[in-house]
Amino acid sequence: MIQSPFFLVLDVGTTGVKAIAFDKQLAQLARISETLTLRHPKRGWVEQNPQELLKRSLTVLHNAVKHGHLDVRDCLGIGIANQRETTILWDARTGKPVYPAIVWQDSRTQRWCDAFTKKQRAFVQQQTGLTIAPYFSASKTHWMLDHVPSTRILLEQHRLRFGTVDSWLLWNLTDDHQHLTDETNAARTLLCNIHTHSWDNELLRLFDIPSSILPRILPSRAAFGRLSERILGRSIPILAVCGDQQASFYAALHATSDRSTKVTKVTYGTGTFITQSLPSFQLQQNFSTTIAPHPRGRTFILEAKIQRGGRELESLLAHPKKRDAFLRRLALDADQLIRQLPTPPKTLFIDGGVTRDGLMTIIQRDISGIRIQPLSSFDGTALGIAALCQDSLS
Repeated sequence: MIQSPFFLVLDVGTTGVKAIAFDKQLAQLARISETLTLRHPKRGWVEQNPQELLKRSLTVLHNAVKHGHLDVRDCLGIGIANQRETTILWDARTGKPVYPAIVWQDSRTQRWCDAFTKKQRAFVQQQTGLTIAPYFSASKTHWMLDHVPSTRILLEQHRLRFGTVDSWLLWNLTDDHQHLTDETNAARTLLCNIHTHSWDNELLRLFDIPSSILPRILPSRAAFGRLSERILGRSIPILAVCGDQQASFYAALHATSDRSTKVTKVTYGTGTFITQSLPSFQLQQNFSTTIAPHPRGRTFILEAKIQRGGRELESLLAHPKKRDAFLRRLALDADQLIRQLPTPPKTLFIDGGVTRDGLMTIIQRDISGIRIQPLSSFDGTALGIAALCQDSLS
C-alpha cells in the first residue's frame, strides 16, 4: 500500500467518467475510467441516465483507491469536475430523477430559443455573457417543466430539485444531500448573473424557472460537504467543484509562472474548446464570455467551441492518413478562432485525449506558428481540480 497524501479527483465527462489520484506535487498516482452511454431517442436529442452517471462515479472512485493501492486515510480531499450545461431534475424525497439527463449537445429546444426577441437576447448576453441557445441549461429545464407531468406536481410539493451534473453528484455523494453548485457551472445555465455570481430574478422570470428548485452557488474552491463514509470507508472533505473547461483552464494558469499574464488554452476533448483570460467583462463575436477560478478568486474568460474532437478521431485511429487529415482540419478550425482572440497568444496551452501522443502539438504549432505547451497531464480537467484542491488547503 502506498503511504502518501493524495487528492482524489472525480471527472465526469460526456463519454466517460474518470477517478484520478494526484500526490501533493500533482503527479498522478492512479487513474481509472469507465465509459458512459449516450442515447439519441429522436433526431437532435441527446440523453444520459443520471443513475448511470452516479453508478460509474462510485465505481471509479472505489477502484482508483483499490487498484492504486492507496490508503483512504491519506486522502486530503476530493474534487469534482463535470460536463457542463447537462441538466437533471429530481425528487428531493426519493432522490430519483424525473427524466433522463438532457445533455449539453441536445438541440430539442432550438425553436423555443429562436422565439426570443433581439432586445431579450441583448439583455441576456449582458447579464450572462451567453447567447440564448439550446446548449445551455435554461431551455432544457423549461422543456422538462413543460413536458414531464410529474415536475409540476413535485414543484407544488416543494420536492423538485434542479442541477447540472455536479449538483446531482453532490446530492448523492453526501449524507446530508448538499444541494450546491459552483460559480462556473452556474454561469453556464443562462440563469446566473456573472457579475454578481448569483441567480438572477429577471432571467428566472424570462425563462419561467422557479427559484425554489435551484442549488446554492459557491466559489469553485469551497466547502462542498463531505463524501459519505459509506462510499470509501471514510468521510472525506469535498474541496473543489468546477466545470470541465474552467478546470483545465485553471491547470493552465497553474502552469504559468506569471499569473498576471493572459492565458490561452485549447482542450481537444469530445468537443474542442478555445479559452482566453480577460482583464474585465467583454463580449466578442463567435465567443461566449464566462468565468473561471483564479488563484486570486475568479476571472472572466472567452470561450469558443468546435464540434469536432476526440469522438470522431476514435474511428480513424487505424487509418494514419485519415487521422492526420482530421487532426489538420481540427487544428485549422482552432487556428481560425485563435486569430480572432483579442490578445494574440505567445504560448498556447493544450490538453485533452487527442494530445496524448504528441502529434497534435506538432500540427497545431506548424499551423498557428505559436509556441505550444502541453499540460503536464493530458487529463487537464482533473489536473486543474487537483490544483484547486491543493490551493484550497494553502
